[in-house]
Amino acid sequence: MSYKYSIVVLLILLGFLSPLRSQGFLSTNGKAIVKENGDTILLRGMGLGGWMVQEGYMLKTSEFANAQYQIKEKIVGLIGEEDTQLFYDAWLTNGVQKVDIDSLKAWGFNSVRLPMHYNLYTPPIEEEPVPGEITWLTKGFELTDSLLSWCAQNQMYLILDLHAAPGGQGYDQAISDYDPTKPSLWESFDNQNKMVALWKRLAERYADEPWIGGYDLLNETNWNLPGGAALKNLYKRTTDSIRTVDNNHIIFIEGNWFANDFTGLTPPWDDNMVYSAHKYWSFNDQASIQWVLNLRNQYNVPIWLGESGENSNTWFRDAIKLLEDNGIGWAWWPLKKIEDIAGPLSVVKTPEYQVLLNYWKNGGTPPGAAFAKATLMEMADNYRMENCIFSKSVPDAMFRQVYSDEAIPFNTQEIPGVVYASDFDMGRAGVAYNDKDVANYHLSTDSYTAWNQGWAYRNDGVDIEPCSDNMNTNGFNVGWTEPGEWMQYDIDVQETAVYDIHMRLAAGSYEGKFHFSASGADITNLRYAPYTGGYQTWQTVVVPNVVLTTEDTKLRFHSDGSGFNVNSFEFVQVAATNTIPAEFVSAVTLDDHTIQLNLNKAIAEPLPAAPADFEIFVNGTPISISAVALDDNNNRIVTFDVDFTFYNSHVIKISYNGNQVLAQDGTELSTFYLRDVQNTVPVYHLVPGRVQAEGFFFQSGSELENTTDTGGGENVSHLDVGDYLDYYIEVSHSGAFKVDYRTASESSVGGVALQLIDENGNPQGLHTVSFPSTGNWQNWTTTTANQLISLPQGRHHLRVVITQAPFNLNWFEFTQLTPVEQPSPVVDMQVSPNPGSGIFLLKGTLTDVHNLKMCVYDLSGRPVLEETWKSVKLVEETIDLSHLPDGSYYLSLQMQGGVVYALELVKSGH
Repeated sequence: MSYKYSIVVLLILLGFLSPLRSQGFLSTNGKAIVKENGDTILLRGMGLGGWMVQEGYMLKTSEFANAQYQIKEKIVGLIGEEDTQLFYDAWLTNGVQKVDIDSLKAWGFNSVRLPMHYNLYTPPIEEEPVPGEITWLTKGFELTDSLLSWCAQNQMYLILDLHAAPGGQGYDQAISDYDPTKPSLWESFDNQNKMVALWKRLAERYADEPWIGGYDLLNETNWNLPGGAALKNLYKRTTDSIRTVDNNHIIFIEGNWFANDFTGLTPPWDDNMVYSAHKYWSFNDQASIQWVLNLRNQYNVPIWLGESGENSNTWFRDAIKLLEDNGIGWAWWPLKKIEDIAGPLSVVKTPEYQVLLNYWKNGGTPPGAAFAKATLMEMADNYRMENCIFSKSVPDAMFRQVYSDEAIPFNTQEIPGVVYASDFDMGRAGVAYNDKDVANYHLSTDSYTAWNQGWAYRNDGVDIEPCSDNMNTNGFNVGWTEPGEWMQYDIDVQETAVYDIHMRLAAGSYEGKFHFSASGADITNLRYAPYTGGYQTWQTVVVPNVVLTTEDTKLRFHSDGSGFNVNSFEFVQVAATNTIPAEFVSAVTLDDHTIQLNLNKAIAEPLPAAPADFEIFVNGTPISISAVALDDNNNRIVTFDVDFTFYNSHVIKISYNGNQVLAQDGTELSTFYLRDVQNTVPVYHLVPGRVQAEGFFFQSGSELENTTDTGGGENVSHLDVGDYLDYYIEVSHSGAFKVDYRTASESSVGGVALQLIDENGNPQGLHTVSFPSTGNWQNWTTTTANQLISLPQGRHHLRVVITQAPFNLNWFEFTQLTPVEQPSPVVDMQVSPNPGSGIFLLKGTLTDVHNLKMCVYDLSGRPVLEETWKSVKLVEETIDLSHLPDGSYYLSLQMQGGVVYALELVKSGH
């Protein structure tokens, strides 16, 4: 070797090695984990599950072989001991390599959690040459050394986790490879000695390694250990043994029952200790982690979420944001599984491997040894990262999406061209896509939810499955469509033009409906999906004459019905834009006084000064338009402000009859008459009044069922602690209110906290109330809250949070107890006939000329009729309720100061 070459190598090594020790050992400082310089670090880790410890669900064998020893027995039964060892050698060689750790670093991880199987470091007690003595194996230490080297080169911390302890630490066999025919960790002092000795051996080996982040002594114990004494004793023995050789590294302590029961494990017994909890399948709200925050605050000790995952991208993003907002680091689980979407890497399952699975499950003629060996060795080769399927949206959800609400392209598709339905943008639900089910919260709801019902291609809430179509396909289609769902796509339109959309569609029902939008405006009207004969019977549906511009960068496909699948959308350029007329596409309310009109083309600026040829109607009556404007970002959109307040019950129409409005290509806007305006104004429940429980605008964790209570309808059921129901209310006058709740419960006590939610999402507590059990889920009782509440006049967001459960809720009702203090302008007011068949005459006199607003509400507080009368003193108006069902209604006359007259109207139909 030349001198110059030696110097170059030395310089490279010095430059490479110097940062490996620059951050020093991790340690604890009060409630934080810190680097040697005192800076706090949030550990963002990935667990290497399935590598040293195989679990049945990761290998698709859980139905017949859940623990690793059972999986190994199945393999030995087909190919024998010698070839089985070859398979496991290949599995361990291929499962984690430097490229895996390099990739984790590139994605954003700063740490790795290694789930260790003790039998790679020391044999089972039953196989020790001298009973009671401990011998050591080289395989596990060599694998750990290599992994540590790769972590150090990437400046990542390696946390050692004893995932499968000698004998097994829990009843759940798969987690720790527990064999019930042999003594467990808790039934054998020799097994406990082996665990203590193993940790000492590891600590001796790695005591001076700064890229070892710490020692996670025992994963997910799940054993009946009263008071936690046995677990604490073993932990303390192990800690003391480690500290005889290593005072540098953090000790991570997990509770019993899958890491989360710390009974008997407090206070900390070491000054460099972290409590490690695990979190799966629960709501990602503050309440879900409050118990660990309490643990941290009470004992001034850091918390680490040592394991989580196995859920959707939405759950991943929300959980990580919750943890990091509270200063808690985490490690996800796992990096790789066979044919799975809920992680970064999916190992390809071959047809031959499915043959083995079928045989192991169902029996029959065994596959030949040569076939089985070749199949298993191929699966071991597929375990290499370069042979896995990478799901780029998973790390995107875990890192970028935690701090960004922006949607970014999954792919960018040139137009003309084919857009694959499954290639929607990457981003949060509600930003990149919208779907009915986006995560699994079954530990909070007692109901399992498949966020992607097809379990293919991506880990978002959109339901994707393998596709049999042979035209314009990437091999996957979107299915299980529901009204209100949509996907957004990044597009690059090459030329402003008219396009036909050739949509590949399969429908198993007649309920399918859809439309497209771009840049925030609908570009097609509502279309119906034809029945094709089945969900994999594909045909081309053409949506003609769609205008796209070079400024359109985001396309959305909206499902307005159900029962159809979509594969792809091919955009075919057909004409210049001036060959088709400018036309109405759709209209929608933006709020309670604004309408958005979507046209198929961009409109020329400026609009005419007073485009009086537009008319807007509410329940057949024209209303005044106060302003008309083009949208600043999309000239397809015209917005209208009106001198009126829309309610959810209003039927709104829009017309245009003129020639003043021109498109940018010179064509006139075609006239249109009484086209529907989609009314998206939420229901505001009138207070005082009764709010039906099913009238929420959003809920978390509840279900609806038919009720036998008086009045019928539905009640809210399956309520659990932490569930909540959100409502919009309109308080007519400020004051004090009593609140009654209508509930039923078979045997348990129920309870709620009533809250007002401000515009920033912050809750203000109003009161709490408990409800008695009633002996049956449909035996109803009314409970009056002991505490009155104060509500300000106006519209508000109300939340009912479940604090005790389970119980059913049918309604809650507000009664105002303070008088409304204001001078009344009403001299005399009468309604006749009352009761009536539906036509009522309102006659009366005011003290002076006033603007008067008339509203009629049904018993749930929903407005059913509204009119505004300007500059009136003598009132003589007909109130037409003939189109409404028989029953009671509330007439309310309102002025700027509030309600000035109220009366119950009874429609009898006779």
